[in-house]
Amino acid sequence: MKTLKKSLRGLTFSLEKDTVEIGSHFNYYINTTSRDIIISPDKNGKGTVSRKKCGKTYKPLYDIRSKEVRELCQAADYMQVEVLENKIVVHTFKKQRHIIQRNHIVSIEELVGRKTGEIVICKAAGAEWDFGRPTLANDEYFESLCRTVPSYYKKSIKQKKNEIKAIYNVASLFSGAGLLDYSFMDPQFKFVYAVDFDPDACDTYRENIGDHIVCQDIRTVDSETIPNTDLIIGGPCCQGYSNANRRDIDKETAAKKRLLIDDYIRIVKDKKPKVFVIENVPQFYTKEHGLYINKVLENLSEYEITCNTVTDCSVGGYTSRKRAIVIGSRIGKIELPDAKFATVKTVHDALKDVDATWFNYADVSAPRKETEAAMSYVKPGGNWKDIPPEIHPFGADTHSDRFRRLSWNEVAPTIVNWRKICMMPPEGNRILNVSEAAALMGLDKKFKILGKTLNSKQQQIGNGVTQAIGKFIKKYVLDALNYNTQNIVSV
Repeated sequence: MKTLKKSLRGLTFSLEKDTVEIGSHFNYYINTTSRDIIISPDKNGKGTVSRKKCGKTYKPLYDIRSKEVRELCQAADYMQVEVLENKIVVHTFKKQRHIIQRNHIVSIEELVGRKTGEIVICKAAGAEWDFGRPTLANDEYFESLCRTVPSYYKKSIKQKKNEIKAIYNVASLFSGAGLLDYSFMDPQFKFVYAVDFDPDACDTYRENIGDHIVCQDIRTVDSETIPNTDLIIGGPCCQGYSNANRRDIDKETAAKKRLLIDDYIRIVKDKKPKVFVIENVPQFYTKEHGLYINKVLENLSEYEITCNTVTDCSVGGYTSRKRAIVIGSRIGKIELPDAKFATVKTVHDALKDVDATWFNYADVSAPRKETEAAMSYVKPGGNWKDIPPEIHPFGADTHSDRFRRLSWNEVAPTIVNWRKICMMPPEGNRILNVSEAAALMGLDKKFKILGKTLNSKQQQIGNGVTQAIGKFIKKYVLDALNYNTQNIVSV
């Protein structure tokens, strides 16, 4: 056992060479109650095992200097590193500051020091044993918890296990910028895989959700490269079905996009998750006389499948956007209830806090002079019909969302690529900026949309699902998974 001196800089220690691989990655989780830091192998982890030169060779070096680790190390008088088969435990001790009187029987802790906490480091990425995040089946986690958390001593193993919720692996297909995945982020969901072909969308995904996304055409994805998963979610390209794309709907490119549902089905059949979720436009049910929904029903017949249409503003969102939601389950039918919020949220509710401090606030297309002049005629809640024909002529079949000006006290229409239709905020002769559109989709200030072009950023938002719809689906899927494992149902 190796003893370390108190350190004000954090935790730094080396191991014998070949103990772990130099350059491998890890992540750590902090339990503020037990004062433990559990570091798990993770090929995408932020921590990296560095190296320390010893003569002509190098030893693996752990150097962790986060604020929380520094505080734990500063509170200790010394530390001891215990290298076990499956993990490294750094015990922290504080010496006692009292005088031992004659004839007084003392404990080892009084002579040596009082244990103040543990830092648990698991084997680096690439090792066969993965301590990972706690699950109901991980008995070693509970044994460790019993040793390190005093309040757990008197509880039965059954009680302890019931206090920890199960962790479900999630794979995301057609992930885009991650709007559906963002709504599914939860301590019980661990995203292990995501894929999309758009490099800009993948950059946005990595910025807000994680590095597990792969930038690749899904038609070339080998199912064997996807980790085993409890849940698969995704929205196969909707442009091949949507009425908003009516000019191109019958072209060959649209037909190819509709066939991407075959790859979603292929991967679900190969991975056999407990549950899968498909979100798309409502026309997914009816296009070509139901050809595509029937593919799902026929090819995934081992699942109990339910189909619902969910409206954003009916489940707490700010828009009238409707999505077709298909849920397949091998753990019992999952049905989404008909829902309608008593108080409908408005454009004002979505935009009241959006200001220049939002990351994408300055991302806005400047209108041409003639377009700006046309915008000036449109009243809140109005559209192209408010514009005199001599200013900007439109045909009778023009979509009602063209030159649509939002109204503060109404629900917003569906947010597509608003630049193409000139969707305007309630005030000002300009189109929505990217932050305003993101807020209408239910995204928060923390979400950052990246991209090489402004059009790319706008399209990423227009392609996504609203947060209210995503969270609505997540609740009932998570409840079903928890019920299946006889775990604590989410609230």
